[in-house]
This record gives sequence, structure tokens and C-alpha cells, in this order.
Amino acid sequence: MGDVRLLLSKPFAVLVGLLFVTVLVPTARSEERKLSISGYDPVAYFTDGKPVRGKSEFEYEWHGSHWRFASAAHRDLFIKDPEHYTPQYDGYCAMGASRGQDAHKDTVDPQAWAIVDGKLYLTHTTNVLKIWRQNAADNIRSADKYWSVVAHLPDPVIIGPPCVASPPTVLVALRDGGQWLVVGGQVARDAAGNVVGKGDMQAQIEQVGKNVDACLNAGGAAVKDIFRTVSYTTQPAKFDKYADLRRRYFGPPSPKSAMVSVPQLTSPDFMVQVEAFAKIK
Repeated sequence: MGDVRLLLSKPFAVLVGLLFVTVLVPTARSEERKLSISGYDPVAYFTDGKPVRGKSEFEYEWHGSHWRFASAAHRDLFIKDPEHYTPQYDGYCAMGASRGQDAHKDTVDPQAWAIVDGKLYLTHTTNVLKIWRQNAADNIRSADKYWSVVAHLPDPVIIGPPCVASPPTVLVALRDGGQWLVVGGQVARDAAGNVVGKGDMQAQIEQVGKNVDACLNAGGAAVKDIFRTVSYTTQPAKFDKYADLRRRYFGPPSPKSAMVSVPQLTSPDFMVQVEAFAKIK
């Protein structure tokens, strides 16, 4: 898996740049080591049928990346046949690589995985995985077609604070030469991490909107640049009532946007989560 760089928003970088100079240098060195799949064991997906964190004592370098394993036995299996166990597309998002002219490299969540025809695929988030699975065969054919070009694109850049670390907000370079800012799903938490507007859809949409706006600003975009949103909500009827409020924070409705009804989000306190896609250029 290729390097993923971290971009701090300018105000945050100015405030902490001097304080963390001794920390940032080691971080840069660790990034150069290219720890694949965030240190998860690629063999475990096949043998255990689930993501398992690797251990530093069981590490192996292959194709310029460092791979970690849960055991020496898993490491030895990998050494014998690394092509079998490594995720497709160098460990970048299988959905991102399949998007035709918009194909790109994107980060992955080790929990968002699938094995198809004996090959391991990872995606940006578990929500993306659900969409990818709906048409997996076509998505694989498309990604296989475009990967020879996508492989040479710049690595995705993770936008740091004020955006949350998971799911990340990412700046990606597209196959057609443009750039997208992919704002990771935002929920109604304030800067201190507290839930805002429990049981109040309007308050939650407003807080989500503020969080999306903060990420847009940190990534060099604005509401006018949003071309698509995916909104997950536990109460679709209530969500629909606030069309004007959503337009204010997420821009006018787009045929590319979607609203998905879900039984629950990451916490029962949340009623809505919004992902946003913005064109940078």
C-alpha cells in the first residue's frame, strides 16, 4: 500500500508547528516505511476470515512496503506467495480505482474488505464496501482496466484537524487530471467531541453542516464546490423536512446525491451522517 500523507489545516499547523517539530520528523520517517493496511495482517483475511492486527515482531518488507502479521506462521505463508495475499490495487480503495475518468487512489478501512475469486479487495469505508458489493464484478473489471494509469497518480492526502481522523477527509487526484475533496462522513459532534442535538434533527443537521464546512475550508474548497452528498439517516421523514437547511450547508440538490435510510449510525445518539464530494479543480 502506498504512502498516505497528512495535511494539517493552516491555523492548526501554525499553532502546533513548533511544539511538535520533534514529533513530526519521526512521523515522516515512519510514513516513508509504508506500513501497509495500517498494520493489519493480510493473511488473516484468508485464514481467519476477519481483519486482525499484525505485530511489529512479525514484519516483512515486500515491494517497498512493510507488512505485519499476527504470527510467524502467517508471515511465512506470505513470504511463500505474497501475490496471493496482498490486496488488489496496491491496497488502495477498490471503488476509487474503478471510477473511469474519475478513477483515483483513496485510503482504505481495514474493516471494509471482501474476498472475490480468491483475491482481497479493500474500500475507503464500510459504507463504500456495501455499494461496491452491489456490482462487484463490473467494478473489478473497471478497476483492472484503469489501474495501470491510476497506479502512477499521486497518493491521497489526508486532511488533518479540524476533520476527524475516522472516517478521514481526503484530497485525491483524478485520472482526468482534476482533484476531489472527499469529506468523510460527519456526525453531530462539536469540537470537544460532545454529541450535539440528541433527538433534534434540525440541530444535528446544523452541526453536521458546520463540520462539513470546516473540512471543506481545511481542504481548500467551499459549499459551492460540492457536487454530491451521501446522507445516512435513521429518520428519513424528519430529514426530508429540512431541505432548505440542507441546501444552506450542502448546496443545491444534485441527481448524483443520495439519501440512505439506516437502522442505526455509529451511536444511537446520532440521527444523520453526511459524506460530501467537492471538486477542487
